[in-house]
Amino acid sequence: MRTLSLTLLTSLLPVVASSQTTPTEIAAAADVLAQIEALEQRIDPSAMSARIVGRNDAARSALMAYAGTAWDADMQALSDHIGRDPEVGWAEFRAVDTLVSVLRSRGFSIEVGVADLPTAFVATWVSSAGPAGPTLGLIGEYDALRDIDGAFHGDQHNAQTPIAIAVASALQHYMESSRVAGTIKVFGTPAEEVGPPAKTIMHDAGVFDGTDILVRSHSSVETARGRAGFGVCCLNINEVKYVFSGRPAHQLTSWNGRNALSAAVRFYSSVDGLRSTFRPEASIQGVIPEGGVAPNVVPARAVVDYYIRYPDEVYLAHMTRMIDDAARGAALATGTEVTIDRYGEYRDGITLGTLDELYFAYAKELGAPRINEVPQRPAGYEETGWVTRDIPGVGVSVFSSRETYHTKGMESDGLSEVGHRAFRLDAQIMSGILYDYLTNASLREAVAEEHKELKGLMGEYHQRLREVYAPEIGPGVGAER
Repeated sequence: MRTLSLTLLTSLLPVVASSQTTPTEIAAAADVLAQIEALEQRIDPSAMSARIVGRNDAARSALMAYAGTAWDADMQALSDHIGRDPEVGWAEFRAVDTLVSVLRSRGFSIEVGVADLPTAFVATWVSSAGPAGPTLGLIGEYDALRDIDGAFHGDQHNAQTPIAIAVASALQHYMESSRVAGTIKVFGTPAEEVGPPAKTIMHDAGVFDGTDILVRSHSSVETARGRAGFGVCCLNINEVKYVFSGRPAHQLTSWNGRNALSAAVRFYSSVDGLRSTFRPEASIQGVIPEGGVAPNVVPARAVVDYYIRYPDEVYLAHMTRMIDDAARGAALATGTEVTIDRYGEYRDGITLGTLDELYFAYAKELGAPRINEVPQRPAGYEETGWVTRDIPGVGVSVFSSRETYHTKGMESDGLSEVGHRAFRLDAQIMSGILYDYLTNASLREAVAEEHKELKGLMGEYHQRLREVYAPEIGPGVGAER
């Protein structure tokens, strides 16, 4: 395994400490992180962003002002309307109908039900100057969170697509008045809060193909940006359902049955026993959503649904393999059978310094509140990670709530001045970024170079982790996809 000299590693400690989560990642991938740091020093995205944002550009100023006005005129009201009429993932029909109608009225052609997902859509607008320019993509979500007392927008997804529409409107106005070629696409992406991940399904179906850049907004408890590199917002995740099948029988002759619920309970207990054998950063969350139909009937079907999480996908594969084996053991011990359904995967994405620094420079220029100057762990710009590996992009996250994520307080802030101001800033920042990408060839080249090099380094990064973990979990572990 390749190593760094002590001097080089020491000099990189301030960088690597915020580049990855665990000491193992930092030590194993130190040479990869050094290559990332060298790339960032060569591109110098902070200096590039300062030059771009500091440049006097009347057209850009007008476009950003237009985005703010579009938000004030009707998109804030649309955001609040969706916020007060929450719909959970895969059932956002009213939100989609409204958003599609608004986009169609603004000259977009619409395709609903893309990737065979009823509440997914793509809205496309092509400049009258032609499609020869870049294809600018905007991601919009609209699903609400599930709760025991009903759905609620505790992550402020109600605002995402109205923000995207405000940005798209500003870009349309500029591109038409200045005769600038190009295409704008708004991607309506459902069910961010539940699996399977819609963006992965859409990505695998080729929905995002041909898009040059993707931008989206998201709620935030501070205004911060990510460090360039590999990461994902909520750990790498395997969403897995373990379906136990037995044989039904009446309890009076229970010996004729094979109890699927007993298998599920044995498995659930076995997973609890495994927790101490996993590294402390591991997270395993599970429920038993199905366990039988009547107390006096031996359950023939039971389901255990797990979210298995870890900061890197290599060790996650080891955890999942052990949990799979525990399920097979529980089935064997109870005379049942188990089917393992890996229905969702979330993996590290790519964060680009060129775009994150540009977003952050705009946020500071516009006076965004609660600025955190310390670069955070890379998190990609969307939750699945897969899309970011193929298409460069950025997530804009201006402080929008005094409460934490997935809370009624964040919902309340999204419907009040603190959220409204943040969403307006998001729209202005996103419009500025896309204007710069559209009009600045040097920025496009820097983004493409950084994305290509980071994508190439990702495989090397995972290989380092395999080498370090091998004595503990065996050779050949890693990503299955």
